[in-house]
Amino acid sequence: MTMLKKATNKQAFAKVGIYGAAGTGKTRTAAEIAIGLTKYAKTGKPVAMFDTEPAASYIMPLFEKAGIEFLVYDESRAFKDLMSFTEEAKDVAGVIIVDSITHVWRDLQESYLARTNEQRVRYNKKPLATLEFQHWGPIKRMWGEFTDLFLSSRVHMIVCGRAGNVYEYQEKDDGSGKKELITVGSKMATEKELGYEPSLLIEMEIQREEGRIINTACIQKDRADKLNGKEIQFPTFDKLKGHFEALNIGGEHFGSMNLRDSKDAFPETGEDNAASEMRRRDVALDEIKEEIFKLCGQGQSVEAKTARADQLEKIADTRSWEKLASMRLTEVQQARNKLWLQSRGHEYGKAPETINDSMEQIP
Repeated sequence: MTMLKKATNKQAFAKVGIYGAAGTGKTRTAAEIAIGLTKYAKTGKPVAMFDTEPAASYIMPLFEKAGIEFLVYDESRAFKDLMSFTEEAKDVAGVIIVDSITHVWRDLQESYLARTNEQRVRYNKKPLATLEFQHWGPIKRMWGEFTDLFLSSRVHMIVCGRAGNVYEYQEKDDGSGKKELITVGSKMATEKELGYEPSLLIEMEIQREEGRIINTACIQKDRADKLNGKEIQFPTFDKLKGHFEALNIGGEHFGSMNLRDSKDAFPETGEDNAASEMRRRDVALDEIKEEIFKLCGQGQSVEAKTARADQLEKIADTRSWEKLASMRLTEVQQARNKLWLQSRGHEYGKAPETINDSMEQIP
């Protein structure tokens, strides 16, 4: 068995997650960790920050006092810019701070929705108000590129995010048998899998004692099992040092876990059926639209719009383009073929037995 080998510590770089509500001390804690880690690991390199708040101005004095160069990118919340920043910073900096990762997660969702709506408008479809179920797969796959970079890059990384509530349904106590949605906890407000990835995960909270506000780090996860469950007031690197002492700093760090896959385990079947069907349907819809425009014109007069709706009803039994666009591929192709034959003086029903997908191929 050549796959098995003696276990070694391959966590050479810290991967830290910090989340919490506004004012709980996320950014300050990230700065404290970055400064202490730079000195402890003797990186001899600057600390780099992807700043979406912006918040770097308020922690800059801490780095000046520590004598550590502090580099900042504070011009974007875009996912693509975070990826470019990380690729550059991992070769320049010893520690990277991302604050706030929540803004980047929102950008990825909003950007995907905007791109989807651009395509829908191009095909005369109504824009979507929110993302739908089928959209989350591509978004999560793209987000996974950052997750892999976060874990495998040979640089210490700290990501800060806002807190989001965790909900679940529980049965009411009134004996009615009805359920209500209640808050049962909190998590980092970003793609849900990210919360599982850091080796040290901290939730920042505010505690009040005798009129004082105390920023408190609640250790939700410490893979080194040195700090699990502890509540640490005004956290600093020294107070969290137990976790970092368990790292193999200066040693080998594990690489990307995405270099191998199981695609060879599946037989080769050709083009993806769902993607192929969607493309062929879009082509058929576009051909219908162009053919109707050629027959009825593209004007916005009542007469032109009525003529186009009449033509659509003849071939698809509907006056709604939206309804046609929601039909199955075979139904859209049937409408397309009927229109093609009608526009050339043929009667539908006398078409050849085999009608190919493309209009240019119909005899």
